[in-house]
Amino acid sequence: MNHLVAGLLEISAIAHDDVTLKAALADLAEQFDFTGYDYAKLLPGVVHVISNLQPDWLECSRRLDLDRRNPIMKRAQQNRRAFVWSGTQDKETLSEEDQTFFETASHFGIRSGVTIPIAISNGAISVLSFVSPKVVLSARDEIDPIAASSAVGQLHARIEQLNVIPSIHEPFYLSPKEATYTRWLSLGKTVEDAAEIEQVKYNTVRIALAEARRRYDLCNNTQLVALAIRRGVI
Repeated sequence: MNHLVAGLLEISAIAHDDVTLKAALADLAEQFDFTGYDYAKLLPGVVHVISNLQPDWLECSRRLDLDRRNPIMKRAQQNRRAFVWSGTQDKETLSEEDQTFFETASHFGIRSGVTIPIAISNGAISVLSFVSPKVVLSARDEIDPIAASSAVGQLHARIEQLNVIPSIHEPFYLSPKEATYTRWLSLGKTVEDAAEIEQVKYNTVRIALAEARRRYDLCNNTQLVALAIRRGVI
């Protein structure tokens, strides 16, 4: 696995555009007999994905990422260090929900893999995984977590620098009322102000904003406003 890490460092050094970087990651995955690669940057309410895995699987797994029901991402967020995993080998210790996840993944040729998470700004993480159709990876596939984290850190910086186009685009929407209330917040108004301006009850505005935050796993209205602005909704 140290050769895989060395390959990541090489990609970070030579990739000069979107196409080159994605092709190099795909070639590296194939070189080590992986089904493919999956890079995800997890921000509040957003999952930025670069991957060559099947689009149907990406759509399914990203919904689970946002709902915090992807066991691989949960482990990545908790441990913040590289690890090798297997849906079959770990089956006895998995919850029923996690077993369902791996059963679904197996239909897409994903049964084991290596995952390397790193911490990025604002408490978020970026996660690179290489996935395999093998039931379990061999003992020689152990990975140096420090070297792996360093390599993915450099890859993350290169992806940010090149502004690589994501493989899938997460849908984002606000209902007309949610958008209206969020816009008032973006203009410096409080929830009470928005209720007064729109001539509705305070709880009407509070509940609408809470539903929008829940939909995208946001902690507060500041995050909601920022996300709505980034996505061009308000």
